[in-house]
Amino acid sequence: VKSGMTAAVDLGDVTRGEAGSLVLTPTGDSAPVVAALRVVRGKGDDQESAFIPATRPVGARATVADNRAKGSTLSLTAPGAAGTVKVTASAGTEGGTPVTKTYTVKGGTTMSVRPPVPAGLKGSYALTVEQVSGGEVYGSRMLDVPDADVPGVPMFTVQTLPDDRGTVSVPHADQDLSVLQK
Repeated sequence: VKSGMTAAVDLGDVTRGEAGSLVLTPTGDSAPVVAALRVVRGKGDDQESAFIPATRPVGARATVADNRAKGSTLSLTAPGAAGTVKVTASAGTEGGTPVTKTYTVKGGTTMSVRPPVPAGLKGSYALTVEQVSGGEVYGSRMLDVPDADVPGVPMFTVQTLPDDRGTVSVPHADQDLSVLQK
């Protein structure tokens, strides 16, 4: 890719309908590159596209909202060493009990799973993915929802799961009632 230019590469049916990941590795003199992937599903006039930006690993915690009992798919990738993540499904927006499941992703592979669904789910729910051990794990969630207005078109979206940096250190504090006496 020339500096200041955009290049597109058609990968064809490289994954043959299976979950997969694209890892870009610099060669020779490396320079920063911005990358994204366009995924197309369907045929002819009945096509839908999703755009997936490059992303960071799951890290300490990544979260994605608006999951459904049907139609949510979680893809997890461990490009190096095997890694283990804990996936927690929150209570639903209108009720349900949270549930947690642990997944181990073999090194150099991508696995696609139906995420856990809260018991007694009512409404939609959030998924939280946390790195437990091993090598870095990258993740994304695909939401596939039929569109009643356009039958036959596979409506979907894909959201990456980078560390949301929502975990913060809380400083140690001691109780001091003398401040109330001044």
